[in-house]
Amino acid sequence: MLTRSRSFAQSFLRPRTRPRSGAPTPPDPEVPPSGELEPRARWASPDTASALALAALIALYIFVFGTLTWMQQSNFGTFGFDMGIYDQGIWLLSRFKVPFDTVRGLNYFAHHVNVITLAFVPFYWLGAGPHFLYLIETIWMALGALPIWLLARDRLDSRWLPVGLAASYLLYPSLEWINWWHFHPDALIITPLLFAWWLATRARWGWFSVAVAVALLCKEDAALAVAALGLALAIRGRRRAGALTCLAGVGWFLLATKAIIPIANGGSSPFYVKELFPGFGDSLSAIAINLITHPGKFFSLVTQPDRLTYYRELLVPVAFMPLAAIEVLLIGLPQTAVNSISGHALTHDIRYHYSSIVIAAVFLATVESCARLGGRVAVRRLLVGLIVASSLVANVVWSPSPIGTHYRTGIWAVAQPRHEVVRDALKLVPAGAGVSATYYVVPHLTHRVHIYEFPNPWVPTNWGANGEDPPNPETADYLVLDTGVNGSQQSLYERLVATGGPFRIIYNVEGIVVARRVAPG
Repeated sequence: MLTRSRSFAQSFLRPRTRPRSGAPTPPDPEVPPSGELEPRARWASPDTASALALAALIALYIFVFGTLTWMQQSNFGTFGFDMGIYDQGIWLLSRFKVPFDTVRGLNYFAHHVNVITLAFVPFYWLGAGPHFLYLIETIWMALGALPIWLLARDRLDSRWLPVGLAASYLLYPSLEWINWWHFHPDALIITPLLFAWWLATRARWGWFSVAVAVALLCKEDAALAVAALGLALAIRGRRRAGALTCLAGVGWFLLATKAIIPIANGGSSPFYVKELFPGFGDSLSAIAINLITHPGKFFSLVTQPDRLTYYRELLVPVAFMPLAAIEVLLIGLPQTAVNSISGHALTHDIRYHYSSIVIAAVFLATVESCARLGGRVAVRRLLVGLIVASSLVANVVWSPSPIGTHYRTGIWAVAQPRHEVVRDALKLVPAGAGVSATYYVVPHLTHRVHIYEFPNPWVPTNWGANGEDPPNPETADYLVLDTGVNGSQQSLYERLVATGGPFRIIYNVEGIVVARRVAPG
């Protein structure tokens, strides 16, 4: 049994080489007939050295971005949208409460179908929160380098070139920006989708199904990528597997958008249908019909200057290499189209989670393109060298990493003396009390049934699918506000804390205010 396990592990990790037609498979000179490696040979082998280099790169990424994101949360660099939404939703699930997310004004599963986050519930029993979500996201995204390395080993028949492609993935500006911008389950789609393609190339259909299922459970958007993955497999000759994969993607999309979200949302369609696609219709079917019947409008949108910039920033870091494997790049085409026709500017900006699926397609196509164009070893080395160089330059110019030009522009929150004032204010809020707080304070108060981003619950803002069913102001027992950012809501604040008003100020230091409810209103 032990010998079988070792044999499976060796076949799983050893690159697949393809001998010329009719030629016998040559023996691996590094593996003795017994299948066992001598201890020194094992640690000195190029395979092990390559794997250790990959592990070092992944560990470095986790250390750098794990530290940065941990400090981002600690230094009040996250907001109610979207860190607070996910943290409160998972906390409510962990306490077996109705998961109505008061940061967003929606049931947690009416917001998005992020079933994967149910796996985090046990950690919330142990006290997990935003720091945990950030760390999980960082580790999960970093592990995407592993399937890229495995696929490149098979495709390029090399031990060290795959390390270069894995490094390019970890240097990719969009990946690092997504890691920066709070926690989003979209980012968790990348790694299982990468694994799914590699497993398909090895015809490991059982594990392929697991990878596809994990990707689908991250968010309903993954269904579009899975359907496209099935089409890509069919184009590559895997018709049965491709058809089943495509059906799984379409089936999950319909289940999520036509059943799960409407049931959780009292019968309403996903909130983003009207919000993201103005001018294309009020339902998914209407949007699809308009896209087909009005192709001019579609092409007008996808060729706007900001969209062209978006495509350029996705492809330049990999030297436009994915374009040589269009059928693989197809996996990200539905999401790219959705991002491009959306009226929401963040969807076609590489810094946000909407590009997660596109990243997976870009790197799968990059590896396949290197294999397709690199008929000779020298050419493969040249192509991978070009990609690594492009990734490094793009990282410096566009990324939020410590070597990037954006690093010291204020995107990463740093410790400030005033933060101690905010922490002192937070200590005055009882556990379980309903709170309305300034946007950057919200993620530090989300483990409660009622937490609102001011001016909610008095002025419904970014609430519900269409602003319906406004929240009840009586459920807010405390205000925790940075009055310096009240803006147009300053008059509301002054009315709430005025003499005879519903709240009395119990803490006011450097503009950070805590007020306790003393009367209805």
